Amino acid sequence: MHAILPILCVNMSSRSTKYLVCYDICNAKRLRRIHRLVRDWGVPIQFSIFEVEVLPKQFDQLKAELSQLMDLQEDKVMFYRLSPDQDRVCLGVQVQTEDLMFV
Repeated sequence: MHAILPILCVNMSSRSTKYLVCYDICNAKRLRRIHRLVRDWGVPIQFSIFEVEVLPKQFDQLKAELSQLMDLQEDKVMFYRLSPDQDRVCLGVQVQTEDLMFV
């Protein structure tokens, strides 16, 4: 039992990756659906820019769900991997991503 405990106590953030998700959607109906989907996964930075932290399988799931909602000939969703050791720099009004609890 004691040998298993260290494995069970691994922090999710040590295996998860943060991404900046940005999208440009050409249709208003698709835009609303994609906005709701990404909002459920992450923290809004601006209307079409979110910060998400996901495990590899979750990242695959998010991409699959987005692909189903998008028109791949017209729309674009970009993922930028964020460095875990890089601090956020913000000029002006701060975006609060800490202390948020999602239920």
